[in-house]
Amino acid sequence: MAAKTLASAKNEVSKKRTGIFAPTSLFGYFMMLPAMSVLVFFFAYPLSYEVWTSLTDKTLGNDAKFIGLDNYASLLTDPDFITAARNSVVYVSLVQMGKFILGLGIAILLHQKLVARGFWRAVVLVPYAMPGFVAFMVWKLIYNPDIGALNIFLMKLGITDAPIAFLGDRTWAMGSVIFATIWRGFPFWAIMFLAALQAVPKELYEAAAVDGANAWHRFRNISLPGIRPVILIVFMLSTINTINSFEAIWLTTAGGPSDATVILPVFAYKGLAAFQIGESAAAALSLVPVAMVFAIFILSRLKKD
Repeated sequence: MAAKTLASAKNEVSKKRTGIFAPTSLFGYFMMLPAMSVLVFFFAYPLSYEVWTSLTDKTLGNDAKFIGLDNYASLLTDPDFITAARNSVVYVSLVQMGKFILGLGIAILLHQKLVARGFWRAVVLVPYAMPGFVAFMVWKLIYNPDIGALNIFLMKLGITDAPIAFLGDRTWAMGSVIFATIWRGFPFWAIMFLAALQAVPKELYEAAAVDGANAWHRFRNISLPGIRPVILIVFMLSTINTINSFEAIWLTTAGGPSDATVILPVFAYKGLAAFQIGESAAAALSLVPVAMVFAIFILSRLKKD
């Protein structure tokens, strides 16, 4: 009886020590304090200020007046905002699809036994290693209707008789920017997928080959399940980054021609340039719920896996 009482008392003490106020937990919180302070200063405060600004009619040189959700309500009836939102959906969807297909294909290719495999792996990283400003200015030059390499190449082959204004024509502008964005971002996907493929045990492939599984079956039943967590993480990070993309559009078309390539970050910037600070903050924050819902969905899938 005494032994049981002593054991129960020890269990109670251990529960108290492993709780949120346990000495080890408090020490951990103390060690995290510097990093948390930086996060609060550089993240929480600016975000809180932007949320407050989006609830006001703040403009440059005028005092902000609280107007509640009026800025958000006006956005829903603004045809320019609706166009920007629609363009954002098209832009993000096609860019992510292109990055995934190209990144996975290149990763599978680089996973094979190739001559000078290390060299080709380094070459694949070149677009991602280039500064964004340089990469998109190069593509702007390539698309140039007068001296651009793409038009010269197409006319040499006889595919077109006259130069095409890839960035100045509504028909071509969005597709041209999407292609440039895919080229800039696919190396990140390829390298991450390649690292995940190398972590899949080779014994699984050998056992599947002995059982008569062909290359497609091995890819579908071993490779894809093995790299699924990496696919989800890369997809989440890259999608959030693409949703907030600004330089790709601004450096190539600045949202033109007309509103053909205006996406939400560009729309918010143009509002800020017009000194409509409250409306611009509301437009920028309209992306946050979408990114949060997407991140929660991906993280829930990861937890389930």
